[in-house]
Amino acid sequence: MSPLKTFLRLLRYFFKYKWRIIAGLVSVAVMSSSDTLSAYFIAKLFEILQIIGQQVRAGQEILVPVPISILDKIIYSFTIHGRDESFQLIYKFAFVVIVIIFIKVTFVYIREYVMSSVQQKILMRFRVDLFNRIVALPIRYFDENKTGYIMSRITNDVNNLEQSLTMMVEIAQNLVYTLVFATALFFTNWKLTIVTLIIFTLSGEISRKFGDRIRKISHHLTNTLADMMAFLQERIAAIRIVKSFTREENEKKVFREKVGSNYHYSMKIVRIVALLSPTNELFNTAAASLLVIFTGYLFITGSMTIETMIFFLILMINLAKPVKALGESAARIQKTLVSAGYIFEIIDLPIEANKTPAKQIPINEGKVEFSNVSFSYNGDIQALKEINLKVNSGEKIALVGPSGGGKSTLVNLIPRFYDLSEGKILIDGINIQDADIFSLRSQIAVVPQDVILFSGTVMSNIRYGRLDTGADEVIEAAKAANAHMFIEKLEKGYDTEVGERGLQLSGGQRQRIAIARAILRNPKILLLDEATSALDTESELMVQEALDRLMEGRTSFIIAHRLSTIAHCDRIVVIDSGRIVEIGTHDELLRKESGLYHRLHDLQFADNSDT
Repeated sequence: MSPLKTFLRLLRYFFKYKWRIIAGLVSVAVMSSSDTLSAYFIAKLFEILQIIGQQVRAGQEILVPVPISILDKIIYSFTIHGRDESFQLIYKFAFVVIVIIFIKVTFVYIREYVMSSVQQKILMRFRVDLFNRIVALPIRYFDENKTGYIMSRITNDVNNLEQSLTMMVEIAQNLVYTLVFATALFFTNWKLTIVTLIIFTLSGEISRKFGDRIRKISHHLTNTLADMMAFLQERIAAIRIVKSFTREENEKKVFREKVGSNYHYSMKIVRIVALLSPTNELFNTAAASLLVIFTGYLFITGSMTIETMIFFLILMINLAKPVKALGESAARIQKTLVSAGYIFEIIDLPIEANKTPAKQIPINEGKVEFSNVSFSYNGDIQALKEINLKVNSGEKIALVGPSGGGKSTLVNLIPRFYDLSEGKILIDGINIQDADIFSLRSQIAVVPQDVILFSGTVMSNIRYGRLDTGADEVIEAAKAANAHMFIEKLEKGYDTEVGERGLQLSGGQRQRIAIARAILRNPKILLLDEATSALDTESELMVQEALDRLMEGRTSFIIAHRLSTIAHCDRIVVIDSGRIVEIGTHDELLRKESGLYHRLHDLQFADNSDT
């Protein structure tokens, strides 16, 4: 997405709060008009004081007519007589300027409040939109992108986006300032104003060149930051592996290289930004000096009054500030627009899609049929090939076979974590490709090998299975999962915090909470992925008992490497290289001495006898 398209798309977010924006810009207009009026009264005061000074030096009586005009039209006039009225004039002008400044600062508060509220509302909308899109993305996206990369989009890029919003507000405000001051200058001396605007346009072109350079480097900077975040997330998550292999020094070295790369691009931008401000300052000062010389020349030759000269110079100085800020903001925003572009890329990603119209799928029996199912992750190598399998209601199906054979892939197709390449899967006769995803998944529960619990209490983690349930039902589910006894012994019982990823609990405890969560969901179809493989014997017995209770009356798919845990299953499906090679009961498959299941069984029991 080009910077212009990104900028225009950001503007559309602002338009949703157009009345607040209008209120803010009106406030800016009042502020800049206040500055213009202040400049006018100051210039008028200097002109009057010059005349008074001339009359005093000439020994004349002080008598000065004072016309107050707008666009050469007198709207009010009065005459000063004597010294007393001269002093009173100074007090009156000072009072008027104070009133104008008071009005200005009042609108400064209004502008700050409404503009900041717009920024925060847009930022909130972006965060919500971004998170809503991320949780709606297909599993394939998370397979292909590192967690640290995604986190960088949510954290660093959103923070940069906040800077973009701030700069866009500043640009809008400075445009209003520029318009008001330039209009006032135009009616003061249109020829000088055109020259001034040409000079400031050249200044803006200088800033644009800097901005183009910043944008190109910012792409590299943002990518190195995302790479650094991904590295940090991976190493922190796997810190036990790092320490067990004593790779601390190696990881330090790799991280230093990544930080160094980020520093390299950061300093490139720092150098450009650092050069931008003095370059603009030098150019604008030189331009302003020329204009001061020229207005001085016009004053000396009598082509310009002192009032007009002072008024023009004050306005020109006021104009220089927003014009300079516009140039610098336009340059600096290039860096943050890169982050906005990355955020829009995620927001534009296709989400998990239902067919239209999608069918609600009430799973009453839980019959599952795979019909000529083939699947490939990348469109090249097939992970599953021509799978045909019928599973009856309430049947317990074990999936076994060598690692990488396709067991997990087959299970992941049932809740449509991935969509099929060929064939179809029917649940109670309904093609799941035609079913509403949320309706389908709401009737399926997954108990994985590596249980993930969320930071929070034991109660909230079990209740995640069904959010509208009461405490009594949670406790009943925990009892059915053999979890109630150990939960009661925790310091705060069900209100005990489990810590990040549930690491305050043992593996067996986490597994039983996951089972309680699945029981509370009350699914018709159950998917178990190596649910007892990483547990000690005592924990395994407790978990296996809970699993047996969970599987009662439910169609269950159990992935297992330890064949001793699946001997009780109704059927065992042996998968190798993406194909079903054997189906039968434990005893039937053992009788096939040349079969894969028999070989796997012999290997496992040979290993057990050796130990």
